[in-house]
Amino acid sequence: MTQLWGVLMAGGSGTRFWPESRGARPKQLLPLGGATPLLARTSERLGELIPPEQQMVITSARTVDAVRDLLPEIPAEQVIGEPEGRDTAPCLGLAGALLSKLAPDATAVAMPSDHLIEPEPLFREHLDAARVVLKERPEAVLVFGIEPDHAATGYGWLRCGARVDSKSPKPVHALDAFLEKPERAAAEQLLAAGGHLWNAGLFAFRPDGLRAAFDVHLPEMGAALDRIAASYGSKQFTSTLRADFPTLTKISIDFGVMEKLAGALVMPLPVQWDDVGAWGALARLTAPDAEGNSVSGEAVLQDAKRCLVSSRGGVVAVRGVDDLIVVHTPDASLVCRRNDEQGVKQIVDELRARGLEQYL
Repeated sequence: MTQLWGVLMAGGSGTRFWPESRGARPKQLLPLGGATPLLARTSERLGELIPPEQQMVITSARTVDAVRDLLPEIPAEQVIGEPEGRDTAPCLGLAGALLSKLAPDATAVAMPSDHLIEPEPLFREHLDAARVVLKERPEAVLVFGIEPDHAATGYGWLRCGARVDSKSPKPVHALDAFLEKPERAAAEQLLAAGGHLWNAGLFAFRPDGLRAAFDVHLPEMGAALDRIAASYGSKQFTSTLRADFPTLTKISIDFGVMEKLAGALVMPLPVQWDDVGAWGALARLTAPDAEGNSVSGEAVLQDAKRCLVSSRGGVVAVRGVDDLIVVHTPDASLVCRRNDEQGVKQIVDELRARGLEQYL
């Protein structure tokens, strides 16, 4: 059986978790919903199926040292720092190009590093099943879809086609379509219709199969990826990466490849999944008190209901208010309405526009 490798995508900035999430300490390095940082939980989730020596982390150049410190069992040369963020297509293109040197016959599973998935043994069973599928169809790219339990409007959806004949112990289907984040009524229709899954950004591929897809749909990336891969393991790698990676088209793997790819596959994942997308996740990850408040850190709440409070480097006192998000860090604080959690990104944009980079 071919080796199974994990590609942990850890280049995001997590702006919706400001002020806790910063450029040097982004969301994936935070212990949200537990004592262990999300990236470390993602690595540990792979268990013995994909040990650390068969893991690669694609992160930002700014956080390479922090990731290596957090995950010392992953070989240092397998923690790669992007000189600048170019979205998921260049990230996976880079991972595939490097794996073509490290483990050309491997099956890779690529995943965001800031999600929560349970039960973990069931998750691993599906990763192993994807290896079976891609041994049979090495040219294919497979996307995992989360089986939905409500009509979510914050995620893209996947439409399953006919079931594919395979020796895989888990069902796999042709991928009919990627669907953009739907309005409420459309999401309810997708849920009721069945055969639709949430797109969680989880993929499986063989290095040659992914490169063939890039050669068809993003051929302009090929030469730069080849130069980077050719320098891997040499003294020229860092300088080549810095020179060539920023030239890659900034585009997601969905838009750049998967939505156009013939023969793509989808495997349903019947797991509990949370993308920990914004501060509202605290309500799902911490047990609320009798008034519906969710608290992380030191806080005093009086006559407050349905508030989300996070405190680091001090105590937060909240009195006589409802439905607020209150986050305190040693140098910055956030207060906003609970139903406006997505607007935190706009605060980050304004801080940057005002030149207040020291707070980002």
